[in-house]
Amino acid sequence: MKAKLGWAAALVAVASLGMAAPKGTVPRSSAGKYALHATREKFSIGVVTLSPEQARKQFVSDVNRCCVVVEVALYPSKDGKLDVSLNDLVLRQNNSEVGDKPASAKVIASKLRKKAEATRDISVYPSVGVGYGNGGYDPATGTRAPGGTYKQVGVGVGIGGSGPQPGSTDKDRVAMETELSEKGLPEGAASAPVAGYVYFPMARKKSQTLTLEYSVNGEKVQLRLPQ
Repeated sequence: MKAKLGWAAALVAVASLGMAAPKGTVPRSSAGKYALHATREKFSIGVVTLSPEQARKQFVSDVNRCCVVVEVALYPSKDGKLDVSLNDLVLRQNNSEVGDKPASAKVIASKLRKKAEATRDISVYPSVGVGYGNGGYDPATGTRAPGGTYKQVGVGVGIGGSGPQPGSTDKDRVAMETELSEKGLPEGAASAPVAGYVYFPMARKKSQTLTLEYSVNGEKVQLRLPQ
């Protein structure tokens, strides 16, 4: 019993000293390594759309319920810097003049929580734990970060009943927000390539065409996403 208590106390102590995991995903060696890509004077961009099946593998949170997920990689010019902002991205449906802006991890997590509250069947939801990592990609420096402890999102399964629906509590919302934030496209000044997922709160239909538009410093790129 004492050994178990000692291990629990050590885990809490290590967790309090642990490092936060770097945000985003690891960019590929160049924008040309992505299926969709373009190059301008001040930047290059690579894009991949996640299918529902791929989204289920990449995320514990059920992002397919609420949004289209796109992985975006941005490469500043060799001697320049890029101010990365979600506000510079737009997803247009069927070449519409009006586009959809990305939503923050906080907004998406709230949407998923509301959908979970209205669902009474079997559902999958995230939970929070502590794990150990060997390091990740640091978008600020373009280098690998050292390993350390981090907040880890796990998975749970529940069946609707009289109690709170899995995924509908405030703890569930925080866990989903943590996962979506850690995997999201890092914002801010970047002198090295950065990459991450961008969440567009919309339902995709098979018959519609989607065009991702990125505009910054007077330069614009439009990439038509595969159906």
